[in-house]
Order: sequence, then C-alpha cells, then structure tokens
Amino acid sequence: MPPVFNLISKDAHLMTDEHRSYQSIGKWFTAHSTVNHSQKEYARGDVYNNTAESFSAILNRAKQGVFHYLSRKHLKRYLHEIGFRWDHRIPEEKTTRKGLKKVVMRPMPVIYTLSSLLAKAFGRQLLRTPNGSIMPRFHCLAEAF
Repeated sequence: MPPVFNLISKDAHLMTDEHRSYQSIGKWFTAHSTVNHSQKEYARGDVYNNTAESFSAILNRAKQGVFHYLSRKHLKRYLHEIGFRWDHRIPEEKTTRKGLKKVVMRPMPVIYTLSSLLAKAFGRQLLRTPNGSIMPRFHCLAEAF
C-alpha cells in the first residue's frame, strides 16, 4: 500500500496534476480532481496543486543552498525546518506591471520568527550521544509528539 494512505485522510479531496499514477490512488479518496499541466492548466476554480509544488520548490532551494544533502535519517528534521519557515510567512498583495493584483509570500520579520522559535523550544534540551550526534530530550513525554 502506498505511503500516501498513511499521510492523507481517506475523506480528503485529493488535488493532483494529470500524472497516471495519481489516477489509481485518487479512487481511494472521497474526491479527486486534477489539473492538466500539459495543456497549461494550473488551476480550475478551487482545484490546484500549487501549494504542494510551492512547498516542494522551497525544499529544493533549501537543499541546494543550505543543506546540500538530505539524509534519510534526518529527513524529518529537514522537513520540520522547511515547515516552520512555511508557517512563518506573511501574504503581501502586489500589483504586477500589467496592473494585476498578486499575492506573494514574504518571510516574517526575524524578531517574530525568533519569538515563535523560542516559545516552541521551551522545556526541551539537546543532548550529545556518545558518538557525538544530537539526541532531543523532552521534559514532558506529551511534548515529544
């Protein structure tokens, strides 16, 4: 069974592009809609997959510019960091040269991001293992999940 079934509720409305592999997976969900990128269709009403593609683009830029390599062992940590950056953006409306309104996302000011990070770090500590790697330790077991 594909891992997607462990990550997405069966009650979800799955939105994908037209790739063939999604057609069989889509049958398992309450609803499945597609956009046809090969026909230059990127959104149709409320149907689009731009959010997933945007997150993937941010991950790829981080891999090239910051991480350089994503190990399987620490992949969860890399994804959490990218998710944190994603959650700490502010929508800003801009006007294009053609006069169209467009929403772009910009990072939150550093002081707000740092404040949020410190609030999430309260009650946690990082310990070194005998081989020198980092082992997170939680003061409360419930905080570990």
